[in-house]
Amino acid sequence: MRGFLFLSLALVLGGCANGYQQFYQAYPGATPETIAKIRTAAPPANPRVEHVPGIDNSVYEGYAKLGYTPIGHSSFNAGQRQPDENAVAQGRAVGADLVIIANPRYTGTETASIPITTPTTSTTYSSGTATAYGPYGTVNAYGSGVAQTYGTQTNFVPVAIHRQDYGAVYFIKRHYVLGTIVRDLNNEERQALQTNKGVVVMTVVNDTPAFNADILTGDIVTELDGQVVTNAQGFSSYLGSHVGRTVALSILRGNKQVEKSVQLLQ
Repeated sequence: MRGFLFLSLALVLGGCANGYQQFYQAYPGATPETIAKIRTAAPPANPRVEHVPGIDNSVYEGYAKLGYTPIGHSSFNAGQRQPDENAVAQGRAVGADLVIIANPRYTGTETASIPITTPTTSTTYSSGTATAYGPYGTVNAYGSGVAQTYGTQTNFVPVAIHRQDYGAVYFIKRHYVLGTIVRDLNNEERQALQTNKGVVVMTVVNDTPAFNADILTGDIVTELDGQVVTNAQGFSSYLGSHVGRTVALSILRGNKQVEKSVQLLQ
């Protein structure tokens, strides 16, 4: 009975779902069709796994420089251990090249009572005597019996549940024709430049045409091949329609105007 009780308790506490799958959220626009178009190669059989103390902007920025773009993330709190394999399994399901797992963070302990129901058996013994009368006199008869009754018994076992925050981000290796991540101008920049047009370089990906041409973070691209860059969407569209060609970039770097000629990748 004692062994059965411990086995039942282990099954109750150990039968937890995959939180990385249950709480997965894809980033806007990260559809399977879009991912297939922008990735450098087919997804691996198993994504590469790395651990970080916590997930913040520095994680996204660091891997962006290496050419990785996030396609989704998982974030949740659980009272049961979530092994890395659960995050890897979700990474395989979404076609990730890289899974960044945050080290679990302890958030507190809860106490609870787990009901454990076990079978019970009770045995009843009975005996009796009887006197029989016949032509040759009386006879005394003796008898006994055993009866068993089956049922169940519920015990409430106190347990301590140690809760932790879990998190993971799923990345793909992205194909870049230039190697920059840009954004639109903010209001302060528009006021300073006295224009609404242009894009700011937020990230330069290592070992790309932009990196090798010494385009820098913070550069403001104002023109492509003599055409005014209106916004980030227009910038990306122009590059996408000129893959494999050499384009001229007019860049504002501080108070200097810089001209770059870069051959885009296919």
